[in-house]
Amino acid sequence: MGWTSAQKSRLAYEKELLEKYFGSRVSWINPTGNTRLEVSVTCSNEKKYTLRVYIPSNFPNDCPRMVAIPPQRTWFSYYLRKKDGSIDGYTRICHFKASLWTDNNTLYQVVMKGLIWLEAYEAHLRTGKSMDVFLAEMA
Repeated sequence: MGWTSAQKSRLAYEKELLEKYFGSRVSWINPTGNTRLEVSVTCSNEKKYTLRVYIPSNFPNDCPRMVAIPPQRTWFSYYLRKKDGSIDGYTRICHFKASLWTDNNTLYQVVMKGLIWLEAYEAHLRTGKSMDVFLAEMA
C-alpha cells in the first residue's frame, strides 16, 4: 500500500509535530506502507514505555490503533492484554472512539492520550484503585 500525495503531506505534518514535542524519541517503521510509529515516553514516576501507533491505510480519515510496550513483560501487562485486547502481543490502548475520530485529530493527540493512559496505569499500580478513577480525573 502506498500513500496518496495528500496523505504524504499530512504524514509529513504529523512527523514535524511529533518531532517538535518528542524529538529523537520518535521512530517511523515502514513509512511507505503498513506504517507504524513508536514514541518512547517516560511517566512522572520515571517508568519508561514505548507507544506504538498503527497508521491505517485511510489515514487521516480512520482512527489509528495504539499499543503500550512495557520495558519488560509483566504479569499485569498480560492481564491487561486478556482484559482489553492486544495487537502484536502488546496491550491495546483505547484513545478515541472510532465514531468520534475526525480527520482533524492528530497523531500527537493520540500519543498524548496514550501517555495519560500510562499515567493512569502507573497510578493504579501504586494505589490499587481502578484505572477508570484516574482516567476520569485526567480527562
